[in-house]
Amino acid sequence: MKVTSNNWQTDANVAYRALNLKEDSEKSTEASKLPDTDTLDRTAEALAGLKSEEKDSSFRMKSSAPKDSVGQLAAELARAETRLDVQQVMSKAMKALANLKMSAYVGEGEDAKKARQMIKRMEKLIKRIQKKMKHLNKEEQMTNDQKRAEKQQQEQKAKQIREELRSRRRKRRRDEREYAMKELNEDQKQQTGELLSSVMAGLGMDSGSLYLSALAGAGGMDLSAASGDMGSIDITV
Repeated sequence: MKVTSNNWQTDANVAYRALNLKEDSEKSTEASKLPDTDTLDRTAEALAGLKSEEKDSSFRMKSSAPKDSVGQLAAELARAETRLDVQQVMSKAMKALANLKMSAYVGEGEDAKKARQMIKRMEKLIKRIQKKMKHLNKEEQMTNDQKRAEKQQQEQKAKQIREELRSRRRKRRRDEREYAMKELNEDQKQQTGELLSSVMAGLGMDSGSLYLSALAGAGGMDLSAASGDMGSIDITV
C-alpha cells in the first residue's frame, strides 16, 4: 500500500485514540480497586460516634455508683482535725443520706432493704459527726483556757488543762479510728457479698455450691487472715 501523508496521519490518530482508551481503562480499573472516599468518611464518622457513645456510657456507669460510703466518710472524719473539715464531711454525709433515702423509696425487694440498712449506718455516722463537732468546740475552749492561764502565769492550772486536753484528744482519736475501721470492714463485707451474688447469678449456682467449689479449689480458706488484711487500711490521723 502506498503510504501518503494523509494515511499516516489517520493511522496515527487511530493509534493515539487506542492508547488513550487503554489508559482510561487501566485508570478505571485501578480506581475500582481503591476504597470509596465517601464510604470511608461515613465509616470514620460512625466509629467516632460509637467511641463517643462508649465514653458517655462508661461515664454514666461510673457516676451512678455511690461516691461516698459510710466507711470512706468515717475515715475522713477520723482524719478531720478542724471544724471546717468536719463540716465538709457532714455535707457529703447529708448528700449521701438523701440519695439513699431516694433509693429506698424507688427501690424494691433486696435493693430497698440494702438501702434502708445503709440509711441506718449513715444516720449513725451523722450523729458521730455532730458529736465530734462538740468535742472540737470543747477542745478549742480548753486551749484558750490554757493560753489564758499561761498568760496569767498560772503554771499549775495551765499544766492541768494541757494534760486533760491531751488525754481527751488521744481518746477521741482512738475511738474515731476504731469506728472508721469497723465501717470500712462493713463496706468490704457488703462489696464481697454483692460480688459473690453476681458471680452466682452468672454461673447459675446457689451460695452453698459456690462456697464448696471455692473451698475445693483453694484447699480451704483462712478467714482470719482475710479480716487481718482488711484491718490494715491506713487511716492514721
